[in-house]
Parts: sequence; structure tokens; C-alpha cells
Amino acid sequence: MTSRIPWLTLAVFVLTSAVTAAMYRWPEIGTALERDPKMLTGEWWRFVTTWFVLTDGWSQILVNSLGLLLYGTFVERLIGRGWWVIAYVVAGFAGEVAGIFWQPVGGGNSVAICGLIGLFSVWQVTMPRRGGPPPVIGAVVWGGIGLWLVTHEDIHGAALVAGFLVGLAAVLLQRGKAAPT
Repeated sequence: MTSRIPWLTLAVFVLTSAVTAAMYRWPEIGTALERDPKMLTGEWWRFVTTWFVLTDGWSQILVNSLGLLLYGTFVERLIGRGWWVIAYVVAGFAGEVAGIFWQPVGGGNSVAICGLIGLFSVWQVTMPRRGGPPPVIGAVVWGGIGLWLVTHEDIHGAALVAGFLVGLAAVLLQRGKAAPT
């Protein structure tokens, strides 16, 4: 792992924290930015703005913040910012589309973070083993969780599957020596 500062992860963390903090002061911010069926009738920005309001309380804030800081840093340092952005956006969008059907109202960046988890899990399998548990365990566990969540109509399942697909694309393109910058 390199020692460079994961500025993209930190920037998304600070932005999400700031918008969420403002939402606690002015609750109408959460209502205006969260996932809502209105996103299908002209309020398309909600597909992205919902990632910046953590609407389910302190446990969501803690879990999402730790997930973003951990997996965001891993992906940014080990795989790259280009793949970070692709995984975050593709999985976030997949989760929001699933949310229209399975959880029409809500907010949070957990679906986008699932993209980072899926990407990292697939990428980790291709890395040389350096001791500890086999890297495939993460991919099997997260992959199994993702499929189970899809069968239970949970938006995080769609996001994890999307993250795994981005991870597969990253690995295949890396073997072909193409990588986003």
C-alpha cells in the first residue's frame, strides 16, 4: 500500500459529513435530497444527492463512514481513483434504481460503498497471497451476501452485484493493460 493521502475518499467523506450535519440542523435538506419516487418525474438529481444525506441516524452514520474510509482508502491506494469513481457511481446508481422498487424513500451512501467493497473483493483475489486468510474468502463472503440481499429485495444486493461486475471489468481490463486514470 502506498502512503499517498486518499484525497478522493476524504473529500467524499467530508462532503457527506457536511451535508448530513446540515440535514440535522435543517431537516428539509434530507427530504429534498433523499431517494424518492419524485426522481422519476423530473427530480433526477436525487439519484446522486441521496448519497450525501445519511437519513437513518447515528448507526448509519458510523457504519457508512467507517465503510467509506476503509474501503475507499483501500480502493484509492491499491486500485486507483478512476476505478474508485466508476465503482462508487455504478453501484450507487444500481442501488438507487433497485431502491425505486424495493425501498422508494431513504438516503445514504451505503449502496455506493457497496461498489467499493465489490471492486476491492474481486481485485483482492488477483493479488499474490502474503499470509493470512485467503483473499478469496472476502469475495465469497461479500458475493454471497450480495446474492442473498438481491433475493430479499434489498438495495444493497443490487449495489454489491454491480460492484463485483465493476471489479471483474477492472481485473479483465488490467490484464489487457487498460485502466482509467
